[in-house]
Amino acid sequence: MEGLFANWFLIFVRAGAMLSIFPLFSATSVPVRMRLAVAGFMAFLMLPAMPAMIDISQASLLSLVGLLIKEVSIGLLFGWIVRALIFSVTLAGHFISSQIGLQLGGMIAPGSETPTEVMGVMLQMLAIALMVSLDLHYTLLVGFQQSYHVLPIGAGVLSDQLFDNVMGMAARTFLVAVKIASPIIAVGIVVNILLCMLARAVPQMNVFMESFGIRLLIGIVLLGSVMQIAALEIANYLHQLPDDFVVAVRLLGLGG
Repeated sequence: MEGLFANWFLIFVRAGAMLSIFPLFSATSVPVRMRLAVAGFMAFLMLPAMPAMIDISQASLLSLVGLLIKEVSIGLLFGWIVRALIFSVTLAGHFISSQIGLQLGGMIAPGSETPTEVMGVMLQMLAIALMVSLDLHYTLLVGFQQSYHVLPIGAGVLSDQLFDNVMGMAARTFLVAVKIASPIIAVGIVVNILLCMLARAVPQMNVFMESFGIRLLIGIVLLGSVMQIAALEIANYLHQLPDDFVVAVRLLGLGG
C-alpha cells in the first residue's frame, strides 16, 4: 500500500507541475485546490496503467528529493511546451498594439495578474478556444499518460539535443508572433513613412496628434484579416504540439 501511494504521489507531482502552467488550468480564476484535485484524479486514473512501479523503501532522503525535483522539472517542461503558444500570441498582440496605438490600453489577461494589451488578450482567448475546439487538450493529456511508457518515474536525462529542441521551440514562438502581426507591422511602417512625408510637406499640421486616429482606424480595418491569419497560424502551431511533446519525451527518455 505504501508503494502504491508513493507511486501515486510521484505521478501527482508530475501532473501538478504540468497543470500549474498549462493554459487551461493555470488561470488565476481556477482555484489551486481545483488544480490539485485534477492532478490527483489524473494520478489516480493513470496509476493502474503504469508500465512499471518503483520501490522507494530503501531510498535515501537525498535520492527522494532528487526524484521529486526531476518529476517537477519534467512536468514543468511538458506544461511549458503548451504554454509557449500563449507567449507567442501575447507577443503578437504586443506588436499589433504598438502599431495601432493600443499599447497603453491594458486588460487583465486570462491566467495572468498583470495587465496585457487588448490584442494580446483577444489572441490568447482565440488560442484557448482553438485548443478546446480541436480537442488538443485531450490529446495532450493522453500523451502525458503515454509518456510514462518511454519516460517512467525516475527516468529522464538532460542532453544537448533536448536543449537544442527547446531552443528551437522558443525561436518558433517568436517566429509565429511575427507571422501573426506581420500585416499590421508592414502597414504601420508604410503609414509612418507617409506621416513623416506629410509632416515635412505641411509643417503647420500637428501630425503627431493626428497620427493616433489614423493608425487606429487603419489598424481596426486590418484586424479582420489579421484574425484570420492568426487563427491559421495558431491552428498550425497547435497541430505541431503533439509532435513537440513526443520529441521532448523521447529526448528525455533516451538521454540524447
